[in-house]
Amino acid sequence: MKRVWLFLALLVAVCLLPSCDDETHVVDDEGVVQLDGFRFLAGNNSFSLISDVECSLVGDSVIECLIPHIVESKMLVPSFDVRGGRLMAGGIEVMSDETLLDCSRPLELQLVGKKCSKNYLLKVKCFTGLPVVYIDTEDKAAITSKEEYVNAVIRVVEDIETRGAGDVFENPVKIKGRGNSTWTFPKKPYKIKFEEKVSLLGEPADKEWVLLANYPDKTSLRNKTAFEMGRMSSLDYTCRTHFVELVLNGEYCGTYQLGEQLKIAKHRVDVGDDGFLLEVDAKAAADDVTFRVAHINYPLNIKDPSVEVGSDAYNHVVQYLNEADAALFGADFTDPANGYAKYLDVESFVDWYLINEIAKNNDACFFSSCYMNLARGAKLKMGPLWDFDIAFGNVNYNGCDSPEGFWIKERAGWYARLFEDPAFVARVKERFAFFYELREDIYAGINADAAYLKYSVVENNNKWNTLYVHTWPNNTIWGSYENEVQSMKIWLEKRFEWLKGEFDRM
Repeated sequence: MKRVWLFLALLVAVCLLPSCDDETHVVDDEGVVQLDGFRFLAGNNSFSLISDVECSLVGDSVIECLIPHIVESKMLVPSFDVRGGRLMAGGIEVMSDETLLDCSRPLELQLVGKKCSKNYLLKVKCFTGLPVVYIDTEDKAAITSKEEYVNAVIRVVEDIETRGAGDVFENPVKIKGRGNSTWTFPKKPYKIKFEEKVSLLGEPADKEWVLLANYPDKTSLRNKTAFEMGRMSSLDYTCRTHFVELVLNGEYCGTYQLGEQLKIAKHRVDVGDDGFLLEVDAKAAADDVTFRVAHINYPLNIKDPSVEVGSDAYNHVVQYLNEADAALFGADFTDPANGYAKYLDVESFVDWYLINEIAKNNDACFFSSCYMNLARGAKLKMGPLWDFDIAFGNVNYNGCDSPEGFWIKERAGWYARLFEDPAFVARVKERFAFFYELREDIYAGINADAAYLKYSVVENNNKWNTLYVHTWPNNTIWGSYENEVQSMKIWLEKRFEWLKGEFDRM
């Protein structure tokens, strides 16, 4: 992995004396206080380092270092030059080439002169800067099934950028395959399940989690971008994820997204103990509990909880969806009291629609991965968002490669009907303006995530060789990772502008 190491010259601004504010160095009775050349030398850290690591100044207060390989311990001895003062950590003087520092978490350093001082934060990252997830199956058993779990042990080593930086989590776990078309790719997605609820990477505790592979998405950012838009929206819940490196049975497997399994739970889809999570699911299995309504082309799959056909719970949700369908397609469907608004939570239907339409998500035309949730005594809501691998232009069929053209509005029967109501159209236009105004925030988020992954994507490509080649169902091949990210943003900007023109004309 190519590294560009920048020499660090820290000229310190005072934080104790007002006369030193906004200076690029500290001046006290002893003169200039200056720190130069912060680094970690392999000669002082022969177990942890293979070669010297130079650090760089990020902003005016962060000293950042990247060790280009995995290390088990970040107990390191720094080397540096101080003129006119001392370097302190936790009230103890740090001696160059002598003091052993615990760099497993961000470490506060203080450059101290006779009357002036300035705090800095030392961040030492390893390998790619992402947390590393180690999973070792019992007897190194291969994971070949989406139905049968394999016993394993998981070890999560958090790196400096994560919420609990430096923490190590280790626990027994079960693992199996997951996904539909994604399971057929060389880089496999997985589901993991614990016996007891656990918190991973600072998220609310639960038993069930997923490892998304993002194999067809060369940016690895499409799911993340859609989820961030979900957090901007009025949707009740959007899956929380973290990028990680996966090492399975001692083999590096690349960049993954460790995230929350969609399920009913207080911190996930919160519909109470007697609510429902549903999916419009053209790919439902024969043993799934499904039912049909008149104006949705594919089965509705009751994903959670487990119910039996003919049970009170089953009958309740089937009756509610059919009544909602009848109201939506009835003669008085726009009536606020007795039309579709009696059954559908309009705000969730609007925001779910817009995020998927903006992304031109191929499967979101009520085909698959279209989730709904229903709490008893409440209205039917759309969401959570899911599965954006073949969205944002990353598909070469159905016209979803083009940033022009409506997709969900014209192909999902419920939404086609909703657009016949001027009140619904007005709300869509209002909420689209909200997302349109947030375009720069969305692009900035994409840029930040791409920068965070800049080392990881190199290692991932070394493993899977997906850049510069066609991977189904890619529409284009832009070459470098940076080009792939830029192509996604260019497509998204064109999409925003096309939709704006169409909504303005409604």
